[in-house]
Amino acid sequence: TKRVTLGRKRTFKEQRELEGIEEAIQKSEARVEGIEAQLNNPDLYVTRAAEVPKLIAELEQSKEEVTRLYSRWAELEQLPLS
Repeated sequence: TKRVTLGRKRTFKEQRELEGIEEAIQKSEARVEGIEAQLNNPDLYVTRAAEVPKLIAELEQSKEEVTRLYSRWAELEQLPLS
């Protein structure tokens, strides 16, 4: 992970990243919700039980991505505009 250096300003690239981060978070959260919905469906365990471990791994990865995005958002928000 990148460390924010205190005293430096937000770069143009970081500003663009900040502008799109809410959408990225929403997409990642929607992915988490979609996977959770699949895992909460009892039919999954009857008809496609072999897929469950893969879905659980995807769920964990998606949750980690949401956490990473929120952390990055907070990091970018702390940087002053250039």
